[in-house]
Amino acid sequence: METGVFVVSAVVGLFAVASAVLGFIAEEKKLTPEDIDVSSGECEYPANAAFVLGICAVLLLAVAQIIVSSVAGCCGCCRPRAGASESRRVTGIVCSVFSWIAAIVAGVSFVQGAAWNAPVTRDTAPLCYYLKDGVFRRAAVLSLAAAVFGIKSYIMLRAATAVEPKPDGQQPQPQQAPAAPVVTGYPPQGYAPNQQFTAAADQVYGQGPSALYPPTKGYGQV
Repeated sequence: METGVFVVSAVVGLFAVASAVLGFIAEEKKLTPEDIDVSSGECEYPANAAFVLGICAVLLLAVAQIIVSSVAGCCGCCRPRAGASESRRVTGIVCSVFSWIAAIVAGVSFVQGAAWNAPVTRDTAPLCYYLKDGVFRRAAVLSLAAAVFGIKSYIMLRAATAVEPKPDGQQPQPQQAPAAPVVTGYPPQGYAPNQQFTAAADQVYGQGPSALYPPTKGYGQV
């Protein structure tokens, strides 16, 4: 695994785990019916640690999602398509969508849990509503799922663009051996005729006297 991928995965995972841990703790610290007081026809909810834990958990979750979405290129929409592996790109986008769905549901659950553990007074007596079990726990599990999908999306989108062409759009071309010259006639192209050979050939075939081979005898008609 590359150093950059490892660092991003570790940071996102750390924020997600911290958010999940706070969620599990808030589940144990949330208000129970015995903690709620009824006074003058109003339900008084005391200060509770689950309120602060829920707020901190949703903030950590938001930071994790922002980081992984930024490095992944806005769910893959901001990354170039040229040269990218389409199957990996689609898988990365799908994982990113699942990550955001899980993060949104987790965030809503965290906010809901924090709201019902806030130190307020509600005019609902004699019915004093309280948070049911499992809300913070569900949010904690979804936080981890969102981080897993987000990291998976980042890795797939990064792998999809690893085969992209160079910035100038030029790919290295394989070197080819130079083609051999084609001979189309005599003499070959690019060569000058040999003057001595031409003169000798002219004498042999009767095309004229040659200075290289002068006649040794003369003949006359009687």
